[in-house]
Amino acid sequence: MRNRWNKEEVFRRLQQHKKIAAVKSPKGIEKALANKDRIAAVFLLAGSIMNVKRFVDVFQNEDIPVLIHAEKIGGLLLNNEGLDFIANYVKPFGIVTTKPALIKKARERNLFVVQRVFMIDSEVYHNVLDNKQKNEPDMIEIMPSTLHEVIRSYSVLLDIPIITGGLLSTSDHVEASLEAGALAVSTSNESLWARDFSNAELLR
Repeated sequence: MRNRWNKEEVFRRLQQHKKIAAVKSPKGIEKALANKDRIAAVFLLAGSIMNVKRFVDVFQNEDIPVLIHAEKIGGLLLNNEGLDFIANYVKPFGIVTTKPALIKKARERNLFVVQRVFMIDSEVYHNVLDNKQKNEPDMIEIMPSTLHEVIRSYSVLLDIPIITGGLLSTSDHVEASLEAGALAVSTSNESLWARDFSNAELLR
């Protein structure tokens, strides 16, 4: 079983496939596996401390990079011991988190970190820019995906790769987000997992 991916390899997958399958329930695992050749990675938003390792192993046995959404795992305390549990026992490629305080600690444990940002107002927008040198994640995910001007702005102002998710229901939505400057999209919309966006960079 492959527990660790090289960061450059994952970025190449993102550039190729342009989408990440956000799996919100155990039922979504089989569907994601069926599209493993069309997705770059999996964001796991399901499970508990009792079964999250098993879910992660299922994907990694199929050579799919998987990141767990740290706040979505039932029973997991996000303290030093919780992060040690993720890094040393669960062993995903990385984590997704909305908590800036986790970024440095997770990276110290060699976990790839995606910071998920809900863009609710201009204060959040400026906080991302102001804090970029303090707790720098490996990628930033902007939510929702309809904020194309924000995506376009960040893709110019930040050195950190930008992805986006939320409110994606059609191929046009995906292509508009990629055209705005997102490296890839994350989506729980299973109908989009099978779509091919490998030539989406031609839209830019």
